Amino acid sequence: MAVVVNVSHRYPRTGSRDEQLAVVRGDWPVPEVDTAEAFADSDDAQELLDAADVLVAAASNEIVDVQRITGLQVDEGGHVRFETADEPALAGLVGRRLRVGAAWEPGESWPVKLVEASRDLMEYLDLAAPVGGAVSEAQASTDEHEASEAGRASDAPHAAGAPGADATRELGGFRLSLTDDGDLVVVAPPGRSVTVVAAQVG
Repeated sequence: MAVVVNVSHRYPRTGSRDEQLAVVRGDWPVPEVDTAEAFADSDDAQELLDAADVLVAAASNEIVDVQRITGLQVDEGGHVRFETADEPALAGLVGRRLRVGAAWEPGESWPVKLVEASRDLMEYLDLAAPVGGAVSEAQASTDEHEASEAGRASDAPHAAGAPGADATRELGGFRLSLTDDGDLVVVAPPGRSVTVVAAQVG
């Protein structure tokens, strides 16, 4: 599950990395919790403890940071401060807009959301809307129709490398995933690194 936090008007885009992380990590409220003791008895707090593993920060519904949650601290007022580490595999989300369901709608003011997503990399990448902005109701209807058509077409065998074929591969312990937007995401095994070399032109 992803914890999505609203850092609008607070995130220092031109500040230091430490200043940015201080805002992203919190101190975030939990519904009806105002003491550390109340946090311990809160169902909402328990859900946060049990399920949250990725922290997504958004300003005006634009993703500005993504962190892996490694722990949390609770202050005397019951506010949560997350302990985090960088999550390079999800860095491609930064700069994109939240999808419908994760984005804040007019009238919503609570700064923390829990958004269902398994620990599968591609589900976290789907927290962002398609390139071009959040999906409107009309566009969502169109997308649903196109998905239905695509589902019927998917009954036909796929040629190797054809659109719709499996876009995730394992290579020497590395996991390579091609997103619908054409971005390549590489997840390296522990202790390994990834080097990107630009192709020579001309």
